[in-house]
Amino acid sequence: MEIGFMEYMKLLNEYFGFERIFFSKRRKLIVFLGSFADFDSFEYCQHLVSQAKLLDQNSIDLIIIGIGSQKSKEFFCRFNKIDVQIVFAIDNAELHEKLHLNSGFTSPMPSIINLLIMCAGINSRGTLKEVFRGYLGDKNSKSLFGSDDDIKIGSFPLLKGKMFQIFSKKDILRPFELATRRLINMVEILSNWNIYVTDSAFLPQRGATFLLNENEEVLYEFISESLLGYSSNMSAPLSFLDDYLS
Repeated sequence: MEIGFMEYMKLLNEYFGFERIFFSKRRKLIVFLGSFADFDSFEYCQHLVSQAKLLDQNSIDLIIIGIGSQKSKEFFCRFNKIDVQIVFAIDNAELHEKLHLNSGFTSPMPSIINLLIMCAGINSRGTLKEVFRGYLGDKNSKSLFGSDDDIKIGSFPLLKGKMFQIFSKKDILRPFELATRRLINMVEILSNWNIYVTDSAFLPQRGATFLLNENEEVLYEFISESLLGYSSNMSAPLSFLDDYLS
């Protein structure tokens, strides 16, 4: 999709105001999430927050936009340890539609059913492969838990990160490691369902990533077409930033 910097500014200004987002002449990494209740939203932002300081050091402003309420945004930011100042909540998918983002699987059935159909890989290419990767591990991806990390499901201690060393002590994504992270995220969402899901109609909505430079040019873009497909390289979701981070 070809869209100029000024078009982004106009669209975002309709929702948030120019001064609130484009507050400096720096590069901007703009991430459009679907619903704040989306598994992709949690998982992708957990990758992003791990690089937040490095982005700032390289003069890249991170801007995250998700569908939900101010309360769901606050819960989302607190759980994922994200600065609330860089996250913006919108209550529908109008902005996504204007950017021609993928609305996910749609049918006359309830949206939650449409989402479950996507979980089965229908009209969501690559989803099942990604689900299996969560259980089987990935030698091309880095580990998620340190050996001393306490892993909790909700408020219940489950195990220590070192338990995954039974599979490998290398810094790779080990079997069940990603599946465990996804289970933790799922429990958080389901435990606060009425807060995260302000309108279930937008659960199938997919997101996108755009990196803009200081000279009104799009350096990178990725439009998600599937559930658990928020990057062109799921083994290293932020590898597109390699050329821009020192």
